Amino acid sequence: MFGDCVFLAQSDTTAGLLSLNPQKLNVKKGRESNQKVIVTLDSFKKLKELVRIPQKHKKRIRQSAKSTFVYKGKNRLVGHSLGVRVVRDLEHREFLCFFPYVYSTSANPHKQGFDLEFALSCAEIYVMDKRGFCQSKASRIFKVGNRNLRVVR
Repeated sequence: MFGDCVFLAQSDTTAGLLSLNPQKLNVKKGRESNQKVIVTLDSFKKLKELVRIPQKHKKRIRQSAKSTFVYKGKNRLVGHSLGVRVVRDLEHREFLCFFPYVYSTSANPHKQGFDLEFALSCAEIYVMDKRGFCQSKASRIFKVGNRNLRVVR
């Protein structure tokens, strides 16, 4: 029913476009259709079903907030590295619990700042809560290796 819909929602970090179809998000934002998009989840149980987390980093990943981790190698969604963020924000998690996972990207034109008009024009369904839609600091991104974590953003 909602497989191809693009949602506009306030995430734990910034206003974002969410969908089960990553190519549709890339087209809406005006970027290459094969560009990688972050996967957003509501629980660590779902994370364990998607990727293998190295034992050395399990505690750090579980305790981190507003952080995206890129897991290299094969995973259950795509055959290459995958960026995944587990959301702790209660309002956003309530929305995410209805999906096994969603692809997420900021609600702004490619490499530009937040524009509410653009965000509203891209979305097919608006998910509004008491916070409204606003831009805030983006999530930190770490690349997970077997031995170390590397800061990407």
